[in-house]
Order: sequence, then C-alpha cells, then structure tokens
Amino acid sequence: MTEAEKDEFSTALSERYTQVKQLSASNKELINAWNAVISDLPLDIKSKFEEKQSLVSVL
Repeated sequence: MTEAEKDEFSTALSERYTQVKQLSASNKELINAWNAVISDLPLDIKSKFEEKQSLVSVL
C-alpha cells in the first residue's frame, strides 16, 4: 500500500468512524467492534487514522 493509499484509507475510515459514532451512540457493541478493528490496524495506518480523528474531533 502506498503512502497516498494509506492516507486515503485512513481519511475514509476516520470519516466513516465519525458517522458511526454519531448514528450509533447508543449501540456500544457496534462502537466496541469498530474500536477493536482500529486497534488491530498496522501502526502506520492507525497513526494516520488517529491524526485525522483528532482533527475531526476539534470540529
């Protein structure tokens, strides 16, 4: 996976994660599943995701 692909993937993942959190706030099982998947990401992708997620959280 190229750096551009990793960046694109982490951006899309971050956007979708934010949507899931907003729409499924009462569904802790779904959020826990997403968190488990994110924790298993390769470190380089996970760090890009966390970076993008922190930017989304500020908005």
